[in-house]
Amino acid sequence: MKKLLIVGLPFFPHKYQYLLDSYKDIGVNAKVLLNAERNNNDSSINEEFYYAGTNKLKRVYTYLTVLYNFRPKNIDCYDYSILSIFYILVARLLGINVRFWLIGGELVGDKQDANNNSLFLRLIINAKMHLSRLCLVFTNTIYAKEHHHIRTIKDINPKLLDKIEKIYNCVPVLEINPALANKERKTFIYANAVIEGRHVMSLVQALADLRDNHVDYSAAIYGFNSISNNVYAPRGTPYSEKTLKLYNELKLNDFVDVYGFVKNIKDIMKDYKFFILPADVILANYALLEAMSFGLVPIIYPGDGYEVIIEDGVNGIVATDFDLAKAMMRALSLSQTEYVKMSDAAHLKIKKDFSLDLWKEKLSKHLY
Repeated sequence: MKKLLIVGLPFFPHKYQYLLDSYKDIGVNAKVLLNAERNNNDSSINEEFYYAGTNKLKRVYTYLTVLYNFRPKNIDCYDYSILSIFYILVARLLGINVRFWLIGGELVGDKQDANNNSLFLRLIINAKMHLSRLCLVFTNTIYAKEHHHIRTIKDINPKLLDKIEKIYNCVPVLEINPALANKERKTFIYANAVIEGRHVMSLVQALADLRDNHVDYSAAIYGFNSISNNVYAPRGTPYSEKTLKLYNELKLNDFVDVYGFVKNIKDIMKDYKFFILPADVILANYALLEAMSFGLVPIIYPGDGYEVIIEDGVNGIVATDFDLAKAMMRALSLSQTEYVKMSDAAHLKIKKDFSLDLWKEKLSKHLY
């Protein structure tokens, strides 16, 4: 059986469980070295996990120890950590095959997830950008999940394009659209991190505009790091605080519910009709894919890669003019027949192009 060690992850939300389940299905013995402290109250703890803690020196020691004891032939390095270059260089020196997974905007020094704007943090982000670019050179395969990754790598060094394996996020999909079983549902949900690149302040303003025009709706926004977060690592706290302040200033509390991060967001999404994602990057947001797999109709900005997932008026609504209020009014004006047709198309799109069966084909490549 092929052995694989996954490194770099600072947390383990349910979306990564899809990954482990997929590796099991294709006959790969995969284990995770998690950059977190062991939580003995966590029911997900099992023999698939090692815990490296949060101390950098402890992470280095644990990594070397796990390599010696587990002896993997393959490593999947997720680029969350400044230690990515260390993981990769050590693995390559030991003759281990490395697949480097890009996360977001690390190749361009994206700062939207930062929790403050200090000079020290800016220097760290800039250093991380250069180290991530260096990782591209030493890794065997680059797994790129977003269109902008490929454009950026081409700008850095076109020769690196030969290393790229394009892989979109994928989710489990039921055979039948589950949305049709729930007739009484709320209207709009946003369920993603509240960060600048997802323009949640524009959403808050649009919801206020609907209220001021006496439009009847129900809505919820999940993902305020400034409210609570026991699921993911903290990210984008200043923007989250600004957005929450705007929400309070607009006095939306009687119309829109706001929450932090919750572990059961999949179950919550099923109670809504429309999933809103006014983001700069659409392809392939996990929560968006999950929502569509449940039959929610997406309302999006024309962000990076959107055309791969959503066709306006067919399986979702695209605010091509970036007017969210108008897009939501379009959604509310749909007849039940029109909504059901669009919901079915959203579900079918994920089933056809973003199911785990397609993912497994990509995961099985470049393994030894």
